[in-house]
Amino acid sequence: MNCQNKKPAWSWRLAQSALFLLILLSGHVLGQTETLLSGQVLDAKTGEGLPGVNIQIQKTASGTTSNLEGSFQLSGLAPGVYQISFSMIGYAPYVERDVELVVGVPVDLQIELKSNVLASPQVVVTSSRKEQDILESAFSISAIGPREIEAKSVVNMIDILSYESGVSTIKGQLNIRGTSGYTMGAGTRSLLLLDGIPMLGSAAGNVTWGTIPTSEVDRVEIVKSGGSAMYGSSAMGGVVNIITRNAPLKPETRMSTKFGVYSHPRVEEWKWRDSRGLLYNTEFSHSRSIGKHAAWVRVQKRRDDGFMELNWEEALNISAKVKLNFANAHSAAVFVNVLEDKSGLTSVWKSSANPLEAPDGSKRDRTEGTKVVLNGLYNYVYSPDVVVKTKVSGYWNGWDGYGVDPYYSRESRFYEEVQASKSWSDSFTSIIGFTLQQNGVDAQIFGQHTSSSLASFILLEKQLQQFTLTMGSRWEGYKVDGKNQDQVLSPQLALNWKPSPWLGLRISTGKGFRVPTVAEMFTSARRSIFTIEPNPDLISETSINREIGMTLLAGQIGIIDLLKFDAAFFSNRFENFIEPVPNSDAVIHFTNIADARIMGMELGLGMSAFSNLVDYKSAFTVLDPLELDAEGEIQDTLSYRHRYHWVNALGIHFLGLDASLEYRYLSRMESVELFQEIDATGQDARVPIHIWNAGLGKTYKNWHFVLRVDNVFQYYYTQLERNIEEERILTFNVERRF
Repeated sequence: MNCQNKKPAWSWRLAQSALFLLILLSGHVLGQTETLLSGQVLDAKTGEGLPGVNIQIQKTASGTTSNLEGSFQLSGLAPGVYQISFSMIGYAPYVERDVELVVGVPVDLQIELKSNVLASPQVVVTSSRKEQDILESAFSISAIGPREIEAKSVVNMIDILSYESGVSTIKGQLNIRGTSGYTMGAGTRSLLLLDGIPMLGSAAGNVTWGTIPTSEVDRVEIVKSGGSAMYGSSAMGGVVNIITRNAPLKPETRMSTKFGVYSHPRVEEWKWRDSRGLLYNTEFSHSRSIGKHAAWVRVQKRRDDGFMELNWEEALNISAKVKLNFANAHSAAVFVNVLEDKSGLTSVWKSSANPLEAPDGSKRDRTEGTKVVLNGLYNYVYSPDVVVKTKVSGYWNGWDGYGVDPYYSRESRFYEEVQASKSWSDSFTSIIGFTLQQNGVDAQIFGQHTSSSLASFILLEKQLQQFTLTMGSRWEGYKVDGKNQDQVLSPQLALNWKPSPWLGLRISTGKGFRVPTVAEMFTSARRSIFTIEPNPDLISETSINREIGMTLLAGQIGIIDLLKFDAAFFSNRFENFIEPVPNSDAVIHFTNIADARIMGMELGLGMSAFSNLVDYKSAFTVLDPLELDAEGEIQDTLSYRHRYHWVNALGIHFLGLDASLEYRYLSRMESVELFQEIDATGQDARVPIHIWNAGLGKTYKNWHFVLRVDNVFQYYYTQLERNIEEERILTFNVERRF
């Protein structure tokens, strides 16, 4: 079909979105009566003011943060009775209830927050595209704060995500609740956002984790229910939103160095080098306020010898963020990241007798590349009831492969989004917006291709006493090489019931979708023993997601300082599921298998006790991942999924020391694609995963030290066939702030 015949339909839908946006903006009632709310937030133990506390007027779009002395002020709110939440990472959240605002009567509050080592972000934005109490979310969501990242001295964000409930990774590919499995890096069903902007590559739809400035992360939000209604393709299995920090009010300089040493192999015959492999990571950052504005810049240099012959990496990363506050109604931010990296290019081991060495002829295989990310955000508070947000992004990626089969790739992606939120009353809000994305790739293994998408979305939220009803939908159209690929409508319905301040119950259902990537459709490559051939006839996959769950968050119960419990039951039914399927000659094609179903359960527990002396987190996930035929009959277990996933973390804080012990268990993979295990010989055996990590941290004045051992018992296993994982490594990190 000629793509020009479809242009009027796209224009009509865009016009509808623009018209709805104008109606929404014009609905503001002028002449809002003035009220004044002010106060100060203090540390309950020291009595000192707390800067940077997140202050949110619940069920409205209004909020602010405390200044250097912990003071805050809000004006322009309509008269009425409000609930006001106060949250800060490292402190137990607090809600001030029944605050009555009256015209001409200033209200002044004094709030005390209690410190808590376990406290994670309580106010989240990803699941509803606006600030929201995590207990009022209609979807399963967890959050990670900077204290947890710092305690693990994480360099790569993927290293901490794999210790969250329901999240696993294979060769850097994000996998939430088993939806992605392993797709050879070409396509994912879990979307990564950076400050709300998609970060997937334009050709393969994968993630370059090195572009994430881990030390400058304010929080990480993980939405584990399908997110296509709000975020489109690749969000059908969940969303991870990494939110970078704004510069603090005081100037701050940070310098850190991390040094690591890999162990020699436990099996003497596996030893492939005389010296131990080393890891170096050095970072410098500086942040400061400049009048009303603020900025930070970060430079990172790292080198990792790796535990395998082709597991090495070198990288130079420069990141910066500028936050601009023009007036109370206008703010903007610009983020830039430049990454230059080199790394070994591994495919499989040399042999089971030499699992750490590269195959003959591949020992010099490597890639070199440069990646540039430029993100811009602009917020306009038209009134306390109406907020307009604009996001733009540019992504450029060029890399070259060297070795037996040299190749190259040049990619670009441009993204634009406009979103407007409107509070029609204290109990009814709406969000409407549209996005445009354009991609281009010129690669030896893909060819030259372009793709684009246009989408509009709407979210309606209605408060019904203790209930929150959420309805949303997204229409999205895709083109590949100028031809219409697909048009999808993804509705979503969810209900949250908060019968008490410490309990939230939720139920949701929605439709998800994912359009095949350029890599899945057009890859033609041979890498070691792997051969991949194109399949341009791939069609979009869709899913129906259902979930029911609960979150309990309570504090000060006897010796317990903070208790959090979360449970969820979920079911995802997929049609035209895309998986890499090899034929009898081991030639791989990305194929629409008939159907698939992934059902499961998650249980999570977090608690701190004895005045923050001890904290403990545990999460258990069970999956039932099945491949089905067109009639719904079970054909097989989906490949590259762990049926059971259990993570634990224990922290002890005593005499100024912070000790930690972590354990991660994943059950044996029941199905893979290429090399099935041979019982008679033990070749390609698959085993369950048991990983123990230990750490010890100390803060002294402006110095922070962390000593860690990852994979304490040097446990060997594989996830992807003929690729050994995780040698033991000892690391020491020292950071100085001034």
